[in-house]
Amino acid sequence: MKNDTALFYIGTMAKDGPSPIILCELDLKTGKITTRNTFTELKGPGYIKLSPDQKTLFAVTQDNMINALSVGVDGQLKVLNSQSSEGQNPCHVSVLPSGQMAFLANYTGGSMAAYPVKKDGTLAAASYTEQYTGSGPDKSRQEKPHAHCAIPSPNGKYLYVADLGTDRIMNYVVDGGSGKLTPNPAQKYFESKPGAGPRHIVAHPSGKYLIVLHEMEPIVTSFAIDDKGALKEIKTVNSLPADFKEANKGAAIRLHPNGQFVYVSNRGYNGITGYRITDRGGLEEVGKVTQSIDTPRDFNIDPTGKYMLVANMNTNDLAVYSLDDKTGKMTFREKTLSVNTPTCIEFMK
Repeated sequence: MKNDTALFYIGTMAKDGPSPIILCELDLKTGKITTRNTFTELKGPGYIKLSPDQKTLFAVTQDNMINALSVGVDGQLKVLNSQSSEGQNPCHVSVLPSGQMAFLANYTGGSMAAYPVKKDGTLAAASYTEQYTGSGPDKSRQEKPHAHCAIPSPNGKYLYVADLGTDRIMNYVVDGGSGKLTPNPAQKYFESKPGAGPRHIVAHPSGKYLIVLHEMEPIVTSFAIDDKGALKEIKTVNSLPADFKEANKGAAIRLHPNGQFVYVSNRGYNGITGYRITDRGGLEEVGKVTQSIDTPRDFNIDPTGKYMLVANMNTNDLAVYSLDDKTGKMTFREKTLSVNTPTCIEFMK
């Protein structure tokens, strides 16, 4: 990767036809995107995540597996090994900052699993799993647990799992060296607003804040993280215009690389909303955009913070926006790159 380009992977989950991982290149001067390679060995790699050292890519797939792939010269991928997701329909994967463990959330199964990662990048069998129980007030979506996201804290000491089905954010103490997880004795879980359905989480690089996007109600909540990993709500904001009354589902949440802004996507409203993160972890809106956005299951921001790429599941393409790193403002540039059902974007650092 040259200084004026950024490589990134697209995970896909097509119902019909091939569903590969696609390697692309973003020109940081022009915002133009070109396809570099396509990897078809996996079955529906819907969510992907690079290891901190960028040597391994982890992917959860529609055959209920978690897969480790080596990242070679110029981003070339080769499958190292696979393990069972220990549940049905894994929809998210993350990696401990030390690279010692990977974590996944099983949406349909309503469970999570943790895996030690060996020095060669391969995955050991799951060292910890938990099947959640309970339900929420919306019986059409919350008839049982639906784990949607598992995110470690920046210091690697804690893991937070969003369970849409029970309106809970589960909290664990992590021992990366031994691969052990323990429910956090300071706070086993945080109860979200009933029926809101917590979906995706980001942890601020300072380690002070956790920000949660809910799917079923269009709200974003920032939390303070105390010295024992427990969460305390700071502020909750609405991510939709006040006059928007149509059906909507929250989708993805991403931090700007400078740590000053956070963005969320909504399907139905079909847009991105941005917020400035205040000194005390509050959220102040900096703008909304909808141009050329349709069912944005995921989006991501390149490591320089110049561009935001939006994955449009419905129109099977990407929308490119430029970002102002001082104001957080988003400006539409173009719609580009035909991709069948893009569901995840992951940049190489």
